[in-house]
Amino acid sequence: MTQRKQGRGWGELKADTPEGRELAQFLRDLITQSGRQIRDLEKPTMLSRTSIGQHLSGEKLPSAQFLDRFVSATTPPREKALRLQQVTRLLEKAKNPAPPLPVPSQAAGGTVSSLVTLAATAQGQAAQAQEELRRAHQRNGELTRERDDSQRMVLSLSLLTSDLRRKIATVEHEMGDQARGDLEKLTAQLASAQAELDRARAGRDESELLVQRLRRRSDLLEEQLAQARDTKTVSMLFSDSVAGTSSPRPEEVQEAAFQTDFARALRTAQGFLDDGQAHRDLVREEWSLASRRTTVGPVEQWRTATYVATRSLGCLLVAVAALGWVSLEHPTLAVLLILAGLLLVADPWEPLAKLWKFVRSLIRQEQPGETLAISSRSLALRGGRCLGALLTATGVALSAQAAGTWWLVLLGPLTCTVAAYTVVGQDDRVRAAVQQAIGDLAADFSAAPPRPGRTAPTQLIALSDPGWAQDRKQELSTALAQGWGAAVLWVKVLFVLPLGLFTVALMGSLGTGIQHAIEGATWDSHGMVAVIDAPVRAYLETHRTGLPVTADTLYTTWLAVGAGLLTISFVTCTFGARLTWAGWGACSVAMVWAATTGPARGIACAVTGLAWGIASIFALRGVGTRRR
Repeated sequence: MTQRKQGRGWGELKADTPEGRELAQFLRDLITQSGRQIRDLEKPTMLSRTSIGQHLSGEKLPSAQFLDRFVSATTPPREKALRLQQVTRLLEKAKNPAPPLPVPSQAAGGTVSSLVTLAATAQGQAAQAQEELRRAHQRNGELTRERDDSQRMVLSLSLLTSDLRRKIATVEHEMGDQARGDLEKLTAQLASAQAELDRARAGRDESELLVQRLRRRSDLLEEQLAQARDTKTVSMLFSDSVAGTSSPRPEEVQEAAFQTDFARALRTAQGFLDDGQAHRDLVREEWSLASRRTTVGPVEQWRTATYVATRSLGCLLVAVAALGWVSLEHPTLAVLLILAGLLLVADPWEPLAKLWKFVRSLIRQEQPGETLAISSRSLALRGGRCLGALLTATGVALSAQAAGTWWLVLLGPLTCTVAAYTVVGQDDRVRAAVQQAIGDLAADFSAAPPRPGRTAPTQLIALSDPGWAQDRKQELSTALAQGWGAAVLWVKVLFVLPLGLFTVALMGSLGTGIQHAIEGATWDSHGMVAVIDAPVRAYLETHRTGLPVTADTLYTTWLAVGAGLLTISFVTCTFGARLTWAGWGACSVAMVWAATTGPARGIACAVTGLAWGIASIFALRGVGTRRR
């Protein structure tokens, strides 16, 4: 890396807090290591040298956007992520500096004993927070190891269930009493292994959820401890607590032991999962976390939300179809809407996914890999949802036809209840998602209250990205000072959009006024237009013989071409457009001359030429002017 050119040295750091001076010094060191000058950073950071100098001296705190551009310009790509993480941490410290320790004055009656008492109190609070933080990190490490062990158990049980399925597939093709006995035994073992596999997955997800909640609690303790102790102690505690989180697995939980003896493997898995559940319950009770509930992953949450949304849409379609059936005369459309709504309410996605395997086998001309299992409970549940949707539609239709308010008082709540039960009733996924949301809220509200020595923030609400607003203000000031050419796109849009709306409104008002003025006068505008319009229509109608087009189409094309040429000539001022415009006008005059008979032919041509000439004022603007 090149060395920084010799020039003026760095000035004095002007930050008010040690954290701000530390950030400014770190930015200076990055410039020194990169060998660049401040003027080299104007273009990458999109700031002037004065603004960059204020950030480097500590007068102003830089924005996150400036720091990102600054690090990209002064750091090699392989070090960018690390440097950006460091400056972000320094920026957070500068925004939230540690408050100074209170110093009692002698005028207030303070003595040496008061100083000793104050120091002892602060030291005790710091020691207590440090001990809680150490225990939190220790438990967090234990939960992390347990989560990894649960994942290994899931992999081992998955291999075991796959092996059992292969054995079952082999035994199914054999005949005899012994084969049937082996098949029943393997099927029972598969059911037990699958149950333990589901339990291991639930334990893994629960451990991960507890790690997240305990980590939030640790963050609060770190903030409390950072006010009285150096943050390096916190980082050291955390690094020590999470070091060596992955431990070697015992022999009894490895894949080889699982493949040897099924009964022993199943007992080992049950004991491991029981120990893990007891440990999670202990951590949950020790740290007052939410009670144990079935954990729901992000994918399952999105799936549940999709199911609820489709059922809601299905109920809405059925209700709208019922209203259409009652009030409109389109029964066919109402029937189609009802069928579509019932299809969405019935949750056809899982049955369709199972049915697709058989359809795919038929298309490929293969034997189906497994038997199509039909659950009577699932069919009854889907039929109940369809019935609930129909009852909801009936309630909506009766509410629309109710003669008095008493019927609405009775039908309204009943219809809403049936609709809600149709959408979310008898769904374990919705119940689990709601329970997990309640558990998260309970964990958040049961957090330990702040320590008495913790100072309140100076402001409750603050912008998370004040640099963005400062950048927009700078862009607006630049546009006002340097004019239209230096303005960015959003400033131009902000100026042009209201001006365009005002221009459209003004032109509309002027057009309305001119129209009223023309209609109030004795001048016959329709007759003047007919002088040009009627001969052109007559000419096109007379001479269209032999062409596969109607006279109206020719007339519309003639008008569209004229309007388009006028617009293009006015906007672009190109020679070709103006030449074509001149030809269009000459052809128009010729058609009027040919179609008008008698002594009025000259007047008609004169009126046509006058109208074309007035329009040419706009179409041929700038013709004949020369630059001086």
